[in-house]
Amino acid sequence: MHIQTFYPAIGGAEKQALELSRSLVSRGIRVTVLTRRTGNSADEENMDGVRVVRLRTCSGAFDAFSFMVLSFFYLLKHAPEYDLVHVHLASSHAVAALLAGKLTGKRTLVKLADGKEQNEITLSRKNIPGRMKLKFFEFAKPRLLVLNGEVFDWLKKDLQFGDLPVIQFRNGVDTRKYTPLLYHEKISAKTALGFENVPVFLFVGRLDPKKRIKEFVELWAEIFSEEMARPKIHLVIVGTGPEETPIKEAVASLGLKESVTLAGLQQDLLQYYRAADIFILPSIAEGLSNSMLEAMSSGMAIMASRVGGAREAVKEGENGFLFDPFNRVEIKECLRRHIADKSLAVKMGERSREIAVKTYSMAKVTDELLAIYNEC
Repeated sequence: MHIQTFYPAIGGAEKQALELSRSLVSRGIRVTVLTRRTGNSADEENMDGVRVVRLRTCSGAFDAFSFMVLSFFYLLKHAPEYDLVHVHLASSHAVAALLAGKLTGKRTLVKLADGKEQNEITLSRKNIPGRMKLKFFEFAKPRLLVLNGEVFDWLKKDLQFGDLPVIQFRNGVDTRKYTPLLYHEKISAKTALGFENVPVFLFVGRLDPKKRIKEFVELWAEIFSEEMARPKIHLVIVGTGPEETPIKEAVASLGLKESVTLAGLQQDLLQYYRAADIFILPSIAEGLSNSMLEAMSSGMAIMASRVGGAREAVKEGENGFLFDPFNRVEIKECLRRHIADKSLAVKMGERSREIAVKTYSMAKVTDELLAIYNEC
């Protein structure tokens, strides 16, 4: 596994790389994660059977370049020790893996993140170094893993990359860890976090503009001002990022402190999935959200933008509602349906769990990944 950042830095890509690695190790596959060293993390360690090697890179402007160069020489030197390199994200380190693969004959897969408008290929076309990287991709012809049909269809029609081997894949979730609660257990979970027994809406993720959480908070305030009776609902926002301060200011200025909880960055997410009823994901672009899959596995209803992997994971009216992230009326209608019928979240949550187990369990995803590895 080749990835720019890894544990203790945990985002969506890092979490998925770790869980996939653990699952592969449980199948008897030897896995090394090659990443950069951050903070006080060890140069090398063993995490549940997964060997993690962290390269010491130059700081500042040369960080990414030095990681690319060091990765290239590491992969050349240690070529006898591995059969395949699974690159997470098509950033500069993917160039190192692909070039090393050309010289050593090793198989290489590159996983794209995010949706059509925000993934590494789209963003790389906006600057000269990025376009140079994409020219190398044309030469190297990597196998690309994509997380949803939207990106798959777009790439197959793309003039530059339409002839590359593109494989639609999916993220996985540990369905044994993230499990639904019985009714009385759900009430206890809410009480433990200081919430009333009302429908709890939850967002988990990085607070950046593309997630549109600030706009969702403003819309939340509109619901409270438009309803005849004050809705008995609660919104919990878990995460940190560049939009954290504007969101805090919006909550304060709109008088929402009683109905909105800003939980900040949390290591233990399980307690929040257990206490909440409806998961929200109002992003303008997504690959396939790990947090959404964890919520589904935990038995939560989903409210998500009609983009990326959510269009496939959310069955409209069955386990959730999809909406246009820029359509405030449509989003408020979804909220009002849950306000009017509390049992809706329970029914949808049961269906979410079924879909998570059947389609997105880490065991199933690992089976499919091994098949992809063997076909490379």
